[in-house]
Amino acid sequence: MNALLQLWERGERPADDGLYRADGRAWYVTEDYGPDDLAGFALAEPTSVRELLDPERTTSADTHPAGHLVLPDGSGTLVCGDGSLGSEGFVARLGPDGAPVWLLTLADGNPFEAIALTGTRARFTNNRGHGLVVDLAEPPYGP
Repeated sequence: MNALLQLWERGERPADDGLYRADGRAWYVTEDYGPDDLAGFALAEPTSVRELLDPERTTSADTHPAGHLVLPDGSGTLVCGDGSLGSEGFVARLGPDGAPVWLLTLADGNPFEAIALTGTRARFTNNRGHGLVVDLAEPPYGP
C-alpha cells in the first residue's frame, strides 16, 4: 500500500511542502508562496512519493468543518484543513471510497477553510482569506 494511503488511514499526512499522489507520483512545491500570497504557488520538479515523503515528518490531517465539497460528477470529494503545527494547510481530492487521490501540503499556506468550485477550477481559501486555485482537469490534479 502507498505510504500516503497508510498515513491517511491513521489521520496523518506529510508535513513537508509537496503534492503527493496515491499512484506514487509527487511534485516539489516552489518556495514562491506564503499565507498572504498563494498566487506564487507552483509545482516544481516531479519526483516520487518515496523520494519526497519523509516518514519522520508527518502531521495530523484535520479537515475543516466547512472544508468539504462533493464533486458534482460523483468522482469524489475535495477536502481542506490544517494539522498539528498551526501554520500548515492542506488540500486534497478523495476518491469515492474516501481514500486520497492526491494531497497537497503547504507548510506555510495556513489552514485552508473553504472550497468553491467553478467548472473544473477549485478555489481553496485559507484562514486569511487568500485563495489557491487548481484545475481539476489538469494533470496532476485529475482523478
